Amino acid sequence: MKHIISCSAAAMAKVSPLEDCVAALAGAGFDTIDFWLYRYSEGKDAPMLGPGWRDWVRRTRDTLAEAGLSVGQAHGLWNHGGPIRPDLSVDPPTEIFYRTIEVAWMLGCRRLIFHPQFYGGRVDSEALRTRLLDINAAWFSALLPTAERFDVELHLENTFDFNHVQQPGDGGYQCTTAAEMVYLAEKLDHPLVKLCLDTGHANIAGQDVPAMIRAFGRHLGSLHLNDNYGRIGPIWEDLHLFPGYGRIDWNGVMEALRETGYAGTLNLEPTAELPRADARTRVIQLRAAREVLEAMAEAHDM
Repeated sequence: MKHIISCSAAAMAKVSPLEDCVAALAGAGFDTIDFWLYRYSEGKDAPMLGPGWRDWVRRTRDTLAEAGLSVGQAHGLWNHGGPIRPDLSVDPPTEIFYRTIEVAWMLGCRRLIFHPQFYGGRVDSEALRTRLLDINAAWFSALLPTAERFDVELHLENTFDFNHVQQPGDGGYQCTTAAEMVYLAEKLDHPLVKLCLDTGHANIAGQDVPAMIRAFGRHLGSLHLNDNYGRIGPIWEDLHLFPGYGRIDWNGVMEALRETGYAGTLNLEPTAELPRADARTRVIQLRAAREVLEAMAEAHDM
């Protein structure tokens, strides 16, 4: 099976308008993308939060279509540092989470990726770890009727200890292992719930990435393919390098995807220095990354 290769421009969208991001992806030869919805869902002037949000989506859909880009998957809003409070209380999903599901449908996309709801403190016991997973399952279950209405899959993404709160002996942070993510998917027990594997997050969390792919098995629905050097704190280690530029075993990753029969998109989620690069350099870097990933996939009959 020949897999579609796609890419996100979330990093570029920090500093560049939508049209420039779209032009870079199209210029690099992509025809399918992971749309960075969360970038337009944050801040007081975010178009996804305004009264004319559906009109903005229609204009965005037209912009993508004019560039020859389809939306294979999209990334919804995420929150750092909580909303799961120290007392383990949590607010229910706000309107933007429901709205994002409809937006994915409007863009012709059935795969919508969310991070699990974060907990700001240490996860220092298995009892707390399980409780946080159960809280997440209950939280995402509230979105399922809307997901059913629009026939949009909710893909939950593995995380890492981004705030460096864990202490020796604590074990990993929440939602970092295959066992935890599979537990979450099976707790929700719904055909529209899948898992998104972020290779970079897994590597930082000290996971065997190919083994994690195999353990996800039938639950694996989407990918965020990016590289890094593992946990190298105190600097920010979630570098989102292009595949092959860090220490992840990409031959092992491709072999595991082939063995498990993964049929989804091979999606890049790069950051690197894209926000600082000029328009021409971005296209060159993105095109090279696409060609490297194509070569990796072809070497494993993908």
